Formats: sequence, structure tokens, C-alpha cells
Amino acid sequence: MRKTIVAPVSVKGIGLHTGAPSVMTFKPAENGIHFVRVDIAGSEPIKADLHHVGSTMRGTNLKNTTAEVWTVEHVLSTLSALGITDILVEMDGPEPPITDGSALVYAQHLQQAGFRELDTDLPQLVLKQPVTYSYGPISYSAEPADELTVTFIYEHKHPLVGKQEYTVALNTENYLQQIAAARTFGFEEELAFLKAHGLAKGGSLENAIVIGKEKYLNELRYADELVRHKILDLVGDFSLIGKKLPPLKITCRMGGHKHNVLFGRLLLANSEEK
Repeated sequence: MRKTIVAPVSVKGIGLHTGAPSVMTFKPAENGIHFVRVDIAGSEPIKADLHHVGSTMRGTNLKNTTAEVWTVEHVLSTLSALGITDILVEMDGPEPPITDGSALVYAQHLQQAGFRELDTDLPQLVLKQPVTYSYGPISYSAEPADELTVTFIYEHKHPLVGKQEYTVALNTENYLQQIAAARTFGFEEELAFLKAHGLAKGGSLENAIVIGKEKYLNELRYADELVRHKILDLVGDFSLIGKKLPPLKITCRMGGHKHNVLFGRLLLANSEEK
């Protein structure tokens, strides 16, 4: 069944890229997932779907003709994992609070708000045959299976990273226990470039894993935290499909926001009506 929250709840903090103070308020709704910029007079709600992806530069950004919201993948990931299909997300700036760089704080606040089932079902994605996508070293596949699982393979030339691979059966319990706490990450050598281009102004060791030349600059929560966070991002981006994912075996190698969205569109294009 479709699901919303019982009571409004707010999360406060700073935006990852802008560094600006941010208040995000979740409110009950019954018309899907929408973001609205309350700091922009006359702005209209932005529907969270593949048609409203404005860009995928260092995050998944949504826009309509009146406003834009940046870096919403962690919020979307949490909503998807908790089964929340209908909610209004009010933001007083362009970015949600980054909190600790994971989905954990969002999940805790939404659980405190309580859930309420609606009287309609979310349409289901229907795949009769495998769907594949590749672009250089990046590849995706999805095929019918007995349960919904995601396998992600993340590789990097940095010796501290190497190859990380993780598989999880996607359900609320597993997400909260294995994925939600995995934080976003970046490489120390990239920080100067990002800040010079107006990005990562709010990034710090309090809200991101920073990988130095010879060591991680903060303590990891999991030895394979990086690939777990890649799954967190993928769940958020795939939620833009707007349909419940059926039992599928999803495998991704080296994907990111841009290709998550492209593969999501491919899945939607290959789905049969139900």
C-alpha cells in the first residue's frame, strides 16, 4: 500500500555543497513525493521522478520551471527504504541538511513521525526479461529473481579502496541495519578542486569520509562503507522510477548518479503495464 507519515517532522543542519544553514520539514501528503522551496515566493512543488532530474553533478538534483533542489538522493533513499510513497518535503534552501552524511538521521526522524497507510497501491515495475546497460567500465543489469537484491562493485585505483563488493536483500530491516549508516565520501586530493568550483563548502569530517593519501582521515563504520554508501545512493536514484520494484537481481559495477538515472529510465521503458 502507499504510505505517508502521521505528523510533520523537521531536520536541521547545513547543506553539503552550499554550506548554508538548512531546515527541511517532512509533511503528510497523498499525491506522491514532492519537494518545495519555501524560500522562493511562488515556487511550485517539484515532483520526485525521472522527468524532473535537472542534473547529476555530484548529486541528484531535481527542478521544475520555478525552482531547483540539490543533493536529494539521501532523502529519497530513506523514503524508499521506509516504504514512504507520499510526502511533502519543504526546504528553506537549495539543499537538505547533510547531517552526518548518511541516511540515519532522516530515518530516525521519519520513524518518530509515525506512518499511515493510504487506500491505494503503488504501481509495480514489471520486467519479463533481463535489462542491461553499459558505458565503458560502468555496467548495470536487472533480471527477475525470487527476491529484490542489489550487488554493487566499486573499484578505485587508490590503494586504500581497491575493490569493494556488497550484496544486500533490499527490505526495510536490512537497509536500516546495513546501509542507512554508510556515509558519503570523497578523496582529500579532490577537496581543493571541489571548493574552487563552489562545491563541498559544507563538507567536513563530521559529515563525510575523507580518504587521504595514506589513511582515512576519520574512522570507518564498516570496512566496506564506501560501497554500502553507493548502494544507498542507488536506492535513492531508483526511487525516481516511481514504481515499486518487484523481486529482481540488480547488479551494478562502478555506477553513479548519472548512470543510475539512465538505467532507471531504461527499466521504466522496458516495464510492462500492470
